Amino acid sequence: MMPVQYKNQYVTVFQSELYQTTSTVAVTKDMILIVDPTWLPGEIETIRQHVAKNDAGQHKYLLFTHSDFDHIHGWKAFPEAVTIASRGFVDRTNKKKMVQEAQDFEDYYYIERPYPVEYPQIDIIIDHDEQTIKNGDTSVSFYLAPGHQVDGVFAVVHEPGVLIAGDYVSDVEFPFIHHDSEAYERTVDKLEEVVDDKKIKLLIPGHGKCTTDRDEMRDRIGDSRWYIETLRDEIRQQKRLDVLEAFVDSYRFSRYLREEHENNKAQIQKEYRA
Repeated sequence: MMPVQYKNQYVTVFQSELYQTTSTVAVTKDMILIVDPTWLPGEIETIRQHVAKNDAGQHKYLLFTHSDFDHIHGWKAFPEAVTIASRGFVDRTNKKKMVQEAQDFEDYYYIERPYPVEYPQIDIIIDHDEQTIKNGDTSVSFYLAPGHQVDGVFAVVHEPGVLIAGDYVSDVEFPFIHHDSEAYERTVDKLEEVVDDKKIKLLIPGHGKCTTDRDEMRDRIGDSRWYIETLRDEIRQQKRLDVLEAFVDSYRFSRYLREEHENNKAQIQKEYRA
């Protein structure tokens, strides 16, 4: 079983026991959109059963917001779904590494699945912002979102006003900058524009709690922007900033997150040297 974090007329947000990872299923009379089904076989089976229960012959789509291995575990559980991801996802040169990380996870925890762990094959490739799929009265637009990873994408389900953000604007994580800090900032700016322009009613991060509070959406965006700017100031000044340390320590799982904070420092130092 996989707990349901949030549910309304259109959207069910499942939350894994691992890393508070979310998997979203949006259902309308025209379409079923499945996003990042993960982690454990029983959790993915819960999602699969939910999709089957709501299947009235709609078009089914499976979106991968990025290629981190925890977001691609469930591909083979939905063979009937049309897959969607960014051009960067398709063109990644280290696909074998992603699959190996997934396989290492399986081996470490003795996990067996009824399908192989493979890198997803993509049917619809997102090449530009606001690329849209439409079935009947339901439309979903996609936006390129590099920064966390090079191949990120987030999605807006228009009629319910839902923003599926991938690994951004979390309440349990500050930015994890695995690709580029300036690209991350541009994605944060884009998220802010979309929240305002598309009248978003529900924001769903890849980890942590979703929110229907627009002030909280803006606060999360502001915190992400402040963290990157302040971290860059710390690297530039070459001295430890107490306010930044306090910010990191304010997170519930700061012992683990501190490792990511150090990785972020190394990433920005590398950008300065480039």
